[in-house]
Amino acid sequence: MWMVIGEQHGTPADTDERVAQFTHMAEVTRQSPGFVRGWWGTDDDDPSLGHALVVLDSLENARALRRMVEENVTGVRLRIMEIGVAVPAS
Repeated sequence: MWMVIGEQHGTPADTDERVAQFTHMAEVTRQSPGFVRGWWGTDDDDPSLGHALVVLDSLENARALRRMVEENVTGVRLRIMEIGVAVPAS
């Protein structure tokens, strides 16, 4: 499995606006081929910075998601990471 890790400045300070933004991002992303799971949230040290962690089933699907985001979102930084070990909660 592969993870797309994203960060973007400009996360709304207002809680309702932030939830709406993250909900929209989640709904768009979950339609991506190979989507497994995702998380969206704000940075504890810099609340204007948002983070996204999205797991996909293949490198090809992770690259496709990165391309889609880069083509449609400005000011985002994206990285792709291979998940080498996953540890379930005990």
